[in-house]
Amino acid sequence: MHISTRRAAPGLLIAGLLTTALLIAGLPSAGTAGSPRGGRAPVLVALTQCRTLSDTAARLACFDRSVAALEQAEANRTIVIIDQQQVRETRRAVFGIALPETGLLGKAEDLPQIEAVLAGASVDDSGHWRFQLTDGARWIQTDDNVIARRPRAKDAVVIKRAALGSFRMSVGGQPAVKVRRLN
Repeated sequence: MHISTRRAAPGLLIAGLLTTALLIAGLPSAGTAGSPRGGRAPVLVALTQCRTLSDTAARLACFDRSVAALEQAEANRTIVIIDQQQVRETRRAVFGIALPETGLLGKAEDLPQIEAVLAGASVDDSGHWRFQLTDGARWIQTDDNVIARRPRAKDAVVIKRAALGSFRMSVGGQPAVKVRRLN
């Protein structure tokens, strides 16, 4: 059986996760059969039911059909199979973006902060800082706190979850400012 491990851009990955059926290998929070979120995909159920056949030839034929169907569903992107590491990478890539709580990527609280590297920063017309991180994420300052030292490319950035769904960013070890993700 072939399961694709190719990497997609974070935006494409997010769209794929939100618009297709998703099977997360080994992720207990993905739901169980009969749950409101659906449980296992029918193509996976068909595959696992092959094990119940006692006739060896019939079992092999069932596995061949089911694996082919699973491979076709993956190729058509009607099912997406990702592992725990891909879930963690996706959760990090969407940190700060308001997404519906589906349980597919775990809980928001599972990732209380991220560390990143600053690619660049500038001040907008209203005097708020705009930050571009090396991973492509863009953030904007939402409070009026002063950043004493001008942020520089390659500065270490720590973004933490704060109260009521807000975020605080510390750049280069300076005191944190309140921020909001733009992309």
